[in-house]
Amino acid sequence: MSRYRFELATPDDDADLRHVLAATPMGGRIAVAFHREPSWFAGAVVDGRCRQVVACRDLHTGRIIGFGCRSIRDVYLNGSPGVVGYLSSLRILPEHRNLGLLARGYAFFRALHRDGRVPLYLTTIAVGNEPAEAVLTSGRAGLPSYHPAGTYHTIAIPLPRRPAAPARGEVSIRPCHQNDLPAVLDFLATAGPRRQFFPRLRPDDFSNPEGLMRGLSLDWLLLAERNGRLVGTLAGWDQHDDRQSVVRAYGGLLGWVRPLYNLGALIRALPALPPPGEPLRYLMGALPVALEDDRAVFAALLAALRAKAAGRPWSHLLLGLHESDPLLPVARRSQAACYLTRLFLVCWRDGDAYRDALDGRAPYLEAGSL
Repeated sequence: MSRYRFELATPDDDADLRHVLAATPMGGRIAVAFHREPSWFAGAVVDGRCRQVVACRDLHTGRIIGFGCRSIRDVYLNGSPGVVGYLSSLRILPEHRNLGLLARGYAFFRALHRDGRVPLYLTTIAVGNEPAEAVLTSGRAGLPSYHPAGTYHTIAIPLPRRPAAPARGEVSIRPCHQNDLPAVLDFLATAGPRRQFFPRLRPDDFSNPEGLMRGLSLDWLLLAERNGRLVGTLAGWDQHDDRQSVVRAYGGLLGWVRPLYNLGALIRALPALPPPGEPLRYLMGALPVALEDDRAVFAALLAALRAKAAGRPWSHLLLGLHESDPLLPVARRSQAACYLTRLFLVCWRDGDAYRDALDGRAPYLEAGSL
């Protein structure tokens, strides 16, 4: 009898899932552990309307020692309503690696895939994580095919510690109100499909604890208007009640120079790097949309959001855009750092035709749902 069993996790497994996630930090110049406190499943609401966690249980201890997630999202494909899958949070405790569990886990994913709900999945792998990329893209042991789809940029934009009013321009910026929501959803349904995989949102996604934009306050959804017409959106999404990123260590030279960096940041009224063990306090950017990809509109929204967030608890605004997104150059003007991941389209053979039919629109991923 095998020591390990694969099964779908339930809310009773919440503590084990949170433990595995926190115990498997991502390396790099800044080693970061991802937490979902106080509840794994509450933090997973934003992943998609259907969510399944494939868990590997060690039968010797009864504890979960690894897992991966499959979610299904309502999106726009080639400009029309559709669905796509998302594979995420592939984790296993170090002492249980290299035991052939990955192949068994993907066999379980493939069994779930036979429900026929989606033929294609998205996934991301951090640039620099060559071991994971080599294994997952090998096609061995029944793994699906991983097809490169460009690089996704998560840009860290420092937030000033002193509030400042944004410059005035031809575009007016104001917060969204409840009675604006129908018009906002209409705008997103019109402008959003210019991006591949843009989410199809509903009113309850903003008001329901089970909604895809859980925790996003409407007064942090900024609207850009020109001559009374809605021409852009950008939101600041504070997810720290459900999802946290905690610094584990600073690597190499950064660990030595952090005090000097923080002194310079204090002088310039910029955010400091927290000590190991402390969470990174960031505001997630969401719904970066400008009509006809108008960069002036997006620049005005970004300036207004930074001004609104200045002097608050957050150190940075994180904004995610694909390398082919026309709005990316605007965001990069203000970046302090950029975290790169590779986007892959993942499918078994039954998804090849579906993948081939996708046109050349820039892919869209909601950074707060990764």
